[in-house]
Amino acid sequence: MLGFKSLSIKALICAISLSSVHSASAAVIEPRNMTSSVSSAPATITQGDLARIPMIKANATARYLRFQPSMDFDTDSCYNWPAITFDGDTCGGLPTAPKRFPARYCRDESDLDNNNGYARRRCNRGWCAYIYAYYFPKDVGEGGHRHDWEHVAVWTKAGKINGDGSYGDESVVYVGTSAHGDFEMRHVGRVEMDMFTHPKVVYHLGGVGSHSIRFAKKQDDKIENHKGVWFRGPLVSWEGFPSWKKVNIRQKLLDADFGSAHLALKDGDFTRALIATLQSAPQAKSGEFDCAFDEEPATSQG
Repeated sequence: MLGFKSLSIKALICAISLSSVHSASAAVIEPRNMTSSVSSAPATITQGDLARIPMIKANATARYLRFQPSMDFDTDSCYNWPAITFDGDTCGGLPTAPKRFPARYCRDESDLDNNNGYARRRCNRGWCAYIYAYYFPKDVGEGGHRHDWEHVAVWTKAGKINGDGSYGDESVVYVGTSAHGDFEMRHVGRVEMDMFTHPKVVYHLGGVGSHSIRFAKKQDDKIENHKGVWFRGPLVSWEGFPSWKKVNIRQKLLDADFGSAHLALKDGDFTRALIATLQSAPQAKSGEFDCAFDEEPATSQG
């Protein structure tokens, strides 16, 4: 596993141009009838008592959708939830108890209908790094906590660079799955793929007793989620967040406090994620990919 802390001095040069994130207030929606304690939860609570926040309408361009991971969720694991509403209210998460039922209160079939993933990419020198982010209301285990952010990194190589600087014929070369800020990276030849461009990944309860995203295995085609398919939920890209009456929903999400869980789409965390995954993406590294530079129009094109 490769973490943000295990970086060479040379690699840290990529982080020189990190931008600061401005603070802003936003409401936090707590699930109804849940206590604020992380050590206990009412025994009588049911799925119907919980208040999910509503999803944002999907808004992502074809390139983001082309490489979006296809997910399954082991039966001892939550489904990912929306982290923020159209109004800028954020999810309050769930207490970790009861630990013997790690998916309780967070794995209703309707959660796959009311669902968001989020994504950001950076492109330069013929390479693009996509980071897909997924919010979960809790993690369990000895280090359990309210809120969990996990990520999938997808590195692509352009088959051609057009006269206007846009990229064409992108293909997946590397994929990374996260466990609390660390990434396991693989060449695409060692990754199970859905329809050739979508890496198959599974949110699961690991051997150390906490949740993370892992690479799928062939036997994982026996789907465990309620839909019975490799799942790709409504995606909101970096450029696709709504804004209204001068309220920037993306900035509200970036400024939100998720405790010990970190969203890797924030400027600093995003660049650190690129640095971490680049160390195990030798072709991109030798191609002198710049972790802190957005080449246009390749980064923002459709």
